Amino acid sequence: MNTILLSIFTASVFSIEGFGQEQGIFKTTFYGNLSIAQIEFSLKPEFNILNKGSDFRGLFWTDPFLLNLRIPVFRGLVFSLGSQERFNQSFDIYSEIENLKMYVQGRGGIEEMYFQLNQRLNFAELFFRGSYLYGCAREIWNYTIGGYSISDTFSYRNNGRIFSAGLRLFIISCYYEGLGRLNMEKSQNDTTYDLPQVLGFGIEHRLREWDVALFYEHSFGDDANTVNRFKVAGGKNNIGFSYAYNPWYLNKINEHKIAFSYRLGLKNLAKISINPDISLRIKGDLREFVFIPEFKLVLEEVFARRKK
Repeated sequence: MNTILLSIFTASVFSIEGFGQEQGIFKTTFYGNLSIAQIEFSLKPEFNILNKGSDFRGLFWTDPFLLNLRIPVFRGLVFSLGSQERFNQSFDIYSEIENLKMYVQGRGGIEEMYFQLNQRLNFAELFFRGSYLYGCAREIWNYTIGGYSISDTFSYRNNGRIFSAGLRLFIISCYYEGLGRLNMEKSQNDTTYDLPQVLGFGIEHRLREWDVALFYEHSFGDDANTVNRFKVAGGKNNIGFSYAYNPWYLNKINEHKIAFSYRLGLKNLAKISINPDISLRIKGDLREFVFIPEFKLVLEEVFARRKK
């Protein structure tokens, strides 16, 4: 296997630019059934194959656990809290230009801890979410020139907040995410950024035995590109599939994703889901193939009294 040679200018596909790789797109915040208490755990190992011309390189990392806790409170009111990775800032780049060899590694990201309220009103459902963003990232730059080696380490600390709200009426939903600010602390100075705003719409309906859905998101902001992305999904019984087109908020990066899902139910106890997806990310002549076999465990009614 050859080692891929990358210039630093094409490395943004590995989350080196901006806030990193956005992990919060097409996240379902409407629950539908608001009478069941749940704890949800997810693990998302990621396998990457990078390709430029005839050169290839493989990478692997695992996102932290994703957690969601949902508790029915009173007459259609549900309180939930959880944690998930919001921006992935991990990357791995090797560049070789004449006598200069450069190897750059980034590790870390921005986590999101959220609190959410959902309320059912007859044929409608409302939600409001407030999130605290936090996390650390570290970059290690290694240079080799002839027989000399130099290494530099840069550390970043992030904190911020973001809010979202939405309404679903019958089969149509709309939601907005905004008022997001992120403060990035570096060794010499601090910088505050406005996070991208998102306006989204969705249609979910059951056609005989099939569940079908269409989602559209318009993302815009002063510190990010304006992009339009969409997702179509379908499923029957315990099997589902989807396709998503996601142009990144970073310049000239486009992503195509195909996902599948299989759910196994354990009666009166839990649901286990295996959700593999395959993505192709493109920037110029650089291609990144990504495989993520997500594993999800949902424990149901762990706080409720069961009927005898």
